[in-house]
Amino acid sequence: MMVFVVPALLAIGIAVIHAAAGGREIARPLLQQQTLSPTVTLTHYYCWHMATISLVVLAGCYAYAAVSPDGRILAALATLVSGAFCVWGLVLVLWKRQRHRDMPQWVLFLGLTGSGAWALAA
Repeated sequence: MMVFVVPALLAIGIAVIHAAAGGREIARPLLQQQTLSPTVTLTHYYCWHMATISLVVLAGCYAYAAVSPDGRILAALATLVSGAFCVWGLVLVLWKRQRHRDMPQWVLFLGLTGSGAWALAA
């Protein structure tokens, strides 16, 4: 069960990166811009907070699995969700011909998905 501490810590790390760097580089400029309508701006801001909540929930799923045998199902769900975030992030970069260094989020989720799969297999 303690193997789930690894993905739990990675998920917490991703959440911290999201809150710190994302707040500074994504959320703050979004709220300061005047080009988009308030509805569009606040919808994007709402989605940013949904991502924050999702990241904390992923960490919680892995943390629960680390301390409780019945938490494996939550760890499996968190790994599936993380894998979906990884795949979508990579597809978006390739589809829209972006640079990986500008949109590296999928790499973080690759690590989280891998650590979750490793913990589930242990």
